Formats: sequence, C-alpha cells, structure tokens
Amino acid sequence: MGDLEIYSNNALTSLTGLDNVTSIGGYLEIDNNWALTSLTGLDNVTLIGGSLWIYWNDVLTSLTGLEGLTSIGGFIWIDDNAILTSLSGLDNVTSIGGDFHIGGNASLTCLTGLDNVTSIGGYLYIVSNIAMTSLSGLDNVTSIGGHLVIGSNDALTCLTGLDNVTSIGENLSIGSNDALTSLTGLDNVTSIGGGLNIKNNLALTCLTGLDNVTSIGGDLWIGINTVLTSLTGLDNIDHSSISKLYIQENNNLSTCEVQSICDYLINPTGVISIFNNAYGCNSQEEVEEACELSVESINPEDKISIFPNPANRQITISSKDGATIEEVIIYNQTGQTVQQEKPVNNIIDISELQPGMYLVEVVSGQRKIREKLMIEKF
Repeated sequence: MGDLEIYSNNALTSLTGLDNVTSIGGYLEIDNNWALTSLTGLDNVTLIGGSLWIYWNDVLTSLTGLEGLTSIGGFIWIDDNAILTSLSGLDNVTSIGGDFHIGGNASLTCLTGLDNVTSIGGYLYIVSNIAMTSLSGLDNVTSIGGHLVIGSNDALTCLTGLDNVTSIGENLSIGSNDALTSLTGLDNVTSIGGGLNIKNNLALTCLTGLDNVTSIGGDLWIGINTVLTSLTGLDNIDHSSISKLYIQENNNLSTCEVQSICDYLINPTGVISIFNNAYGCNSQEEVEEACELSVESINPEDKISIFPNPANRQITISSKDGATIEEVIIYNQTGQTVQQEKPVNNIIDISELQPGMYLVEVVSGQRKIREKLMIEKF
C-alpha cells in the first residue's frame, strides 16, 4: 500500500477492516477523527516507509494497535490529541529515520511506549505538553541527529529520561518550562552541533547536568532564568566552539566566571551581550573582573611563577609543582593572541611585544593556568 489517510471521519470509532494491511510504503496520516478511540485494525502493519501523522483525534487515549510496527522511515508527528495519555503501541519501534514532534497533547504525562527507540535521525521537539512530568520512555535513545527542543511543558521538573543521549546534531533549546528545576538527564551529552539556548525557565536553579559538554557549534544564550544563580555546569565547553555569547535578564545570576566564559571573554569570536543580571554578572566588565579575581585565586598548587614581572625582553616561567610546561599563549587586553609557542628551558622571548598589561596562559597537561604580565621598556 502507498499512502494511507484517515481523516475527518466524525463517526469513525475504530480501524477494523484494515487488518490485512502489513506495510505502508508512503505515509500514514490519522487526523481530525473526533470519535476514534482506538487504532485497532492496524495490528499487522510492521513498516511505514514514510511518515506517521497522528493529530487532532479528540478521544484517542493510546496508540494501541500499532504494536506490530518496527520501522518508520520518515518523521513522526503526534500533536494535539487532547486525552492521549500514553504512547503505548509504539513499543517495538527501534529507530525513527526523520524528525519526531510531540506537542500539545494535554493529557500526556510521560513518553512510555518509546522504550526501544535508540536513535532519532532528525530533530526531537517536545513542546506544550502541559501535563508532562517526565521524559521517561526515551531512556534508550543515544543520539539525536537534529535539534532537541524542550519547551512550554509546564509540569516538567527535570530531564531524566535522556540519560543515555551523548550527542545532539544541531541546537539544544530548553525554554519556558515553568517547573523545570534541573538539567539532570543531560549528564552524558558531550557535544552539541548547534547553539545552546536556555531561556525563560522560571524555576531553574542551576545548569548542573551540562558538565560533560565540551563543544557546541553555535551561540551560547542564557536568558530570563529568574532564579538561576550560577553558570557552573558550563565549565568544560571549549570557548572556541562558541560563536556568540548572550547572558541576559537572569535576575539572580551573579556567578558567571566559569572557565568557558572567562576563556571566551579573553579571546572572543563574536558578539558579547551581558546585561540585566545580578551584581557580578551585570556587564561584560563585571564578569571580566570576576574572571581576573578567579584566575588570581586558583588553587596554590596550580600557581605559576613569571620572572621578572614587570619584564622587558624575556621571561622565565616555572610551575610551583614542577609540572612540564607544554605551551605558552600570551593575550593582550582585548583578548587577541599575540604570541604562542613552546618555551625552551621555560624561557620566552617577549622583546617584540609593546609595553602594557598581558595575560599569560600556560598549558600543562589538562590544566590551563593564567597569570598577569606587565611589560615595560626600560
């Protein structure tokens, strides 16, 4: 069979009569059937080559009847089914080739029924499911090929259920989830192919859960999270992977001097917009000052010695714990790299640098240690 469309049948209560259908080469669309209570009748369908649409079915409570389905080649769109409480019926689907959109299902509390899905080829949108308290059911998903958008799910308190996801192909956007207090559930994500946007989550107190993310591929935007106090959790993102930086209108956010942010401010690659946060993070200048204080208060065992300082033609750098110094990077006051080299006998020639204040970054193993350097021409 090619495409199968079942829509706008106001008296249709079941799909009995389709029992001999075993595969659908195109798409299956079930929408706007006001009396449909069950998908029984599709029990023998094992394959949908195209997409699956299920939306605007006002009395449909579950997807029972799709238990034979193992493969969906295109996207799944499950939207605006007012009393749908479960996704049971999709229990044997293991992969979704395209996008997966779950939105506006007012009675859906979790995603049980998706327990065997391991990969989603396109985006995953979970939006406007006002009763959803958990993402349980996605526990075996390891990768999402496109965007991951979690928005306007008013009862969702955490992201547990995404615990095995390690990579997100495009943007990660988490916004307008009024009860969300934690990002726990994202703990195994290491890379985000696009931007990271966390906005308008009025109960979110911390960003713990993003601790293992080491790279993103776009803008970093933290905005209107009114009880967020710290950016701890973003520490391990490589600053060079951030395109633009926006930290805006987080009323209680005072601690922004985490490693990734400090590194980006030293060597920015795009726009920086920091305003209307709490004192300490209310402007770029405040964060830069806090970063400098943070650099100066690094654990004593991580301190380095620069001699002489002020300096004229050359400096000698040594680590307090005797660790090997692998590379030295010197930044000027605008964050530009002005010198980068591997020192010989811990000595760096700075004779080409103009007088002024510089920041010296020493790379030793997994550590990056910074210290200020004043250059004067005697």
